[in-house]
Amino acid sequence: MRKFVLLPFLSLALAQVGLVDGPRPSTEVRGTLQGNAREGYRVVVEFLVETGADPIQGSTNQTLGWNGKLYLCISGCDYFTLSGYAPNTPYNGAVFNLYDSGNRLRGRASVSTVYDSQNRPSYHQVQYAVWPLQGAKTWMPSPDNPVPLEAGGWLSARPPGGSARERYRYPGMESYRPPSVQGSILSGISPGDRDVVAKSVLSSLADLRAFYARQPGGSTLWLFVPEVSAWTQTLAQEFRARNGGQERFVVPEGTARSYCSLYRSDARYHVMPRESLAKEQSFAVIYPPSSTAGSSQKGAVMAGRFLVDRPDWQETDYLSFTTPLSPTQEGLPEARALVWGYISQGNLRARVEFKELTLQGYENWTTGLNYPSDWDGRFSAVVGRGDESFYLEGWASGATWSGARSFSVLDTQGRYRGYAYVYAQGGTTTLSNLGAYYDWGTTPEGIQFTYGGQTYTLSGCRLRTTSEWTCSVKDASGRDVGTAYLYAYFVSVDYTWLFNLYKVVLSTGLRYTGSAYLRGWQETWRYATDNDRPVEAFGYVTAEGKRYRVPGLEGYLLPTGKDLEVAEGDPYVSYITRSLSPQGNLLAGTGREEAKVWFKPLRNWCAERGL
Repeated sequence: MRKFVLLPFLSLALAQVGLVDGPRPSTEVRGTLQGNAREGYRVVVEFLVETGADPIQGSTNQTLGWNGKLYLCISGCDYFTLSGYAPNTPYNGAVFNLYDSGNRLRGRASVSTVYDSQNRPSYHQVQYAVWPLQGAKTWMPSPDNPVPLEAGGWLSARPPGGSARERYRYPGMESYRPPSVQGSILSGISPGDRDVVAKSVLSSLADLRAFYARQPGGSTLWLFVPEVSAWTQTLAQEFRARNGGQERFVVPEGTARSYCSLYRSDARYHVMPRESLAKEQSFAVIYPPSSTAGSSQKGAVMAGRFLVDRPDWQETDYLSFTTPLSPTQEGLPEARALVWGYISQGNLRARVEFKELTLQGYENWTTGLNYPSDWDGRFSAVVGRGDESFYLEGWASGATWSGARSFSVLDTQGRYRGYAYVYAQGGTTTLSNLGAYYDWGTTPEGIQFTYGGQTYTLSGCRLRTTSEWTCSVKDASGRDVGTAYLYAYFVSVDYTWLFNLYKVVLSTGLRYTGSAYLRGWQETWRYATDNDRPVEAFGYVTAEGKRYRVPGLEGYLLPTGKDLEVAEGDPYVSYITRSLSPQGNLLAGTGREEAKVWFKPLRNWCAERGL
């Protein structure tokens, strides 16, 4: 049998996960989900096996601003760096050495820049060959790939070099059922029949309009339905708008009786020779304009209950929005993504960005320093990423010097984070204007004040002049730690004294004061190195090995049960259309009884029955 041109089928690479419920642990067998819920999923299965010295080859597309790092899982997952590569530089087959994170030469990679129709650089095409580490294991594909995903998420695949198939389950797909429109006349078409027919499903108005537009212009749409509902009328209107053809309705006799008074004069209505028709058995045939009985019919067939019942399809299911991503586990960095594509076509993609804190290139934070003589040169400060610890490089406790001394400031990882100016001060500290005390008594004895979190008391006060007092200052332990100076004023109206504590000189030990000028952290967003990422079933997206979920897309790629099944292709559809053609009554004019029960115009059928 000769092969026929088929419709392209959607194929979407989805999540790569470890397979479960099989003879091997999930760390040794994994699968990548492909396809979509409308037409069925397939899984590319890989087994972890011993490897030799043959290089692992592959290719990938990267943006012009790509940083030159490839995340590959060869003898373990690692980042591989293209030595000498420069971002935003056009290349024409340039070859670079590939080094792993241990700075070992592991292979080669070539980079070629792809240009758009305006001869502007568009993206880089990267091809690589990486040698596995000797004696290590690597991932090898099953010779059965891709294998179909069965009901409940089960699949069967042979390991590389093996003969017996092993059975596994794809996690998260336990409720999966292979797509099928139950009761449809197309349900029995298997994937093996696709050399003679291309079967697919319509899940949106966009799908329906594209399907109609593919048919030859000026075709005729015959709808065989139990009733002509408002949705059936919409299907016909869309056909006229997208194809330019005409529609015909064929209803069973039970419906035709009530239609005689409504649509008798409407030439579009016909009657089929049966009393009733189940909605699930509804079907439609699209006939090209040049078709005649017995000739090739390159038309199309539609089937299912949604030729009658409205499936509540969206007018358009194209999405384009930016949203924060929800992490699937703790410890993942904050991420966001631009999501775009068509839900019905299962081609949603996400351009993922990660939120990172990067050190500023200059000192943009200042913090004060004030420590006693036994200070070890360490301090903490908040400079954009929570509390951090720092230390002064070359610091020696108890050292003294005159003026300010400069030190480099390092963090706990030894990175340069700024500089500090420090003063070594000792002897005394002078405090001024510590308040007025009214109606205290005739002497300032016992007056208290607070400084540096400690309370001090005046004691042993002596009158130096007629209006000035001096007192000793005692700390909470009763030790003399300084001298206080006060002015006294007699308030004649109240016959009392007002004491103004205008100065206190405290004796202090060695103390370090000054300021540190630090490089703080700044929030930035960077694109994932493996963009753009496919949005996986249930709304998941994985970038740089980190798994997130797109809010609002939890039902993405799940069967909706609102699909209209269609088939295109010759000769399979030719056989269907030729056998069902309302215009192909081969027995007409023969006088045989069978010719009398062929599809009839509603006008004639009603007249025969006096309705």
